[in-house]
Amino acid sequence: MGISYLNQHMKLIATPKSMTSVRSNFTVKSSQFFLIILLSVSGILFGACTDDDLETVSEIKEEFSGIKTIEVDSEFLDVSYFGVSGQSQVEMDAILRSNSKRRNELTYQVIGDKLKINVNTKGGLGSLKSEGSIKLTGPRNIKLEIISGSGNMDVNNVSGDEIKLEIGSGKINTKNINSSVIVLNGASGNIFAEDLTGNVFANISSGKIELKKTDGNVSVQGASGQIKLMSINGLVQANISTGSVELSEVKSLGRMEISSGNLFATATGLSSETSLKASSGNLYIQTPSNLSLFNFNITTGSGSARVGESVSTGVLNINNGSAHTIRGEVNSGKIEIVN
Repeated sequence: MGISYLNQHMKLIATPKSMTSVRSNFTVKSSQFFLIILLSVSGILFGACTDDDLETVSEIKEEFSGIKTIEVDSEFLDVSYFGVSGQSQVEMDAILRSNSKRRNELTYQVIGDKLKINVNTKGGLGSLKSEGSIKLTGPRNIKLEIISGSGNMDVNNVSGDEIKLEIGSGKINTKNINSSVIVLNGASGNIFAEDLTGNVFANISSGKIELKKTDGNVSVQGASGQIKLMSINGLVQANISTGSVELSEVKSLGRMEISSGNLFATATGLSSETSLKASSGNLYIQTPSNLSLFNFNITTGSGSARVGESVSTGVLNINNGSAHTIRGEVNSGKIEIVN
């Protein structure tokens, strides 16, 4: 009886060999489990990173009546607006494609007489690839505010109380705009505008601004970049940290301030508001204005100054008995004002 009882219950006693076997089996199974998890996650990440097949997330074709204001935040999508004379409705043709339907969203809503269009992007694992466009046509007389991160923007044939266009690293192309206030902003992108009527306020961090044929005053600010203004029927003012300013056929020159860079102006008129300041650089102005109608007070640190046939280093003062004095200052460089 005792021996039989022991034989029946000996299998319950754990030996060192059996414990080692259990631990070994557990370790193998655990390793297999974690390997499966690792391969699954790697597969998801690899698939997301290499999946270039774009699916249609949103496709919108709509018409809207009674719209007087349009606001667009397009993030990476290209945006265009074309104003049509005699058209009253706003037509929207938009498409968004992405390799992740859950991470991109294109929405719109109408609030009173305002149409708002937004692109939203959510975070997630893997590489996100998206593309698309928002195409709008509508009345010429409309208020526009369009913001784009990395997309391009085309706006043509628009009249309104205020037009505001802003980009991050894309490009603005705009033509035939008539508005009392025209705002053009860019971070590291390029801005090209032509046939503008109204006062223009432009700002760029690092990029290029080029304006042609503007009937109105122009004020430009920039951190570093290139500014090129041609055929401006108004007063031009610019403030740039590092870069260059090129002017041609400008009616009136206002305050020009450059920390480090150059100003090259041809066929540019002087005015009672003309003033020049640069830390280091060269300021050259060829003007059709009569130099004898202005007094000049030019100071240079280690450079030279020239007004007409008068040349000096350090200080150049010319008193023509005028009520208007043009002042210029450069620490290292030169200032030239000639006919």
